[in-house]
This record gives sequence, C-alpha cells and structure tokens, in this order.
Amino acid sequence: MKLIRRIAFLLLILAAAPVLHLVAHEKGFPSATLKKVFPDATGFTARKKTLTAEQLKKAEQESGSKVQRNDNPFGFYVALGKSADGSGVLGTVLMLDTRGPKGGIDLAVGVRRDGSVHRVVVVENSDDPALAQAAFLDQIQGKSAKSPLKTGQDIRFSGNAQAADAVLSAVRRGLFLLGAAQGN
Repeated sequence: MKLIRRIAFLLLILAAAPVLHLVAHEKGFPSATLKKVFPDATGFTARKKTLTAEQLKKAEQESGSKVQRNDNPFGFYVALGKSADGSGVLGTVLMLDTRGPKGGIDLAVGVRRDGSVHRVVVVENSDDPALAQAAFLDQIQGKSAKSPLKTGQDIRFSGNAQAADAVLSAVRRGLFLLGAAQGN
C-alpha cells in the first residue's frame, strides 16, 4: 500500500510539473519587467480574462499561431500614467512564451492603446542571443495585428530565421488574444 501511495505521489508531481513551471514563471508582480516596457508608467494593474473556445480558435486562425496552454485565462497588465488622451492608460503589457528551435523564449510586449506595439523585451532566452538585440526588436515597434510580422517581409534578422519567426508569431498571437480579451 505504501508503494502505491508513493507511486501515486510521484505521478501527481510529474503531472503538476508543467503547472509548477508556469506558477514559477508568473510568481510575484513583475514590476521591473513592466517598467522596462513602459518606463513612464506610474503603476500597473493586473487583469485576467477567460476567453471562450471560439475566441481562442479565432485568435489562432487570425494569428497563424497555436494558442499556448497558459494563454487562457489571458493575463495582461494595464500600464497607468500620464497619457496624451487624458485617460490615464498608456497601454497594455502582455507576458508571452514561445519556443524557438533551440529553446524557450519569454517576452514582455507593450501594446499602445491604438493596438500597435510599443516595445518588446526579451525576459528569458534559451535560443538565438540576437533575438534580444535592439536591431531585431526595434523593428517590431509600431507593428499591429494587421502587419505581416514575418522574417523577410517586414522584419530583417541575420540570425536563425526560425527563432525570429517564433518570436514574431508569439507577438501576433498576443495581439490577437488581447483583441479578443478587449472584445474586438
């Protein structure tokens, strides 16, 4: 009986391992990362929106990127501060995960109120180091869900194109998920 309990306990731990990783990834309020995305923000408010199966399917179809298990409920942060329109909202920060050919990549993507990308910050990178360079990331600024966001089309990258496309695909997925969360 003890052996059966031990095996059951080990199976439970193994089954929870991916969830434990997600919890560790989400642990605490990521103030420093959020400030890198919107340095002028005076504060951030965490939000979560559970998306329907239809919304997730539509986001996948429109973005061309598979929705990740940790994308629903969809979590994001509203950046607060002195805005040009007087609303007090600068934009939104999305925390996205993707996988390149060599490993995982975690991103923080700032989105302006008009839906365009404000800034992309690579939080963790187990793939091509050039993915975190300004020469690549700055090209994403100003892009929207309507932009191709494809290496060789509207983005240049001298490293592994598959790694760059993984990042760009995650950004597109995030933009469409945010649109779904906002009812667009």
